[in-house]
Amino acid sequence: MAQYTLTQSVKTLEKLFENKIDTEQKIKSIKWENLKQFSPLEKSFIMDLKEAVMKRKIIEFLAGKDDIEGS
Repeated sequence: MAQYTLTQSVKTLEKLFENKIDTEQKIKSIKWENLKQFSPLEKSFIMDLKEAVMKRKIIEFLAGKDDIEGS
């Protein structure tokens, strides 16, 4: 899993919220091809966030932990 800076993370979260992607259910239903307005780095962050949300490992993800794969 990639490491993201705080600035990148906050910018991408703000952009998600501006696009009304603001619930766990909406995050879980995101598909790569539906993220045309996001940069490749933002898309990677969002897909990693999606994985963290699905595994209920959000804090670990935000802390940059690599071990959210297993659970």
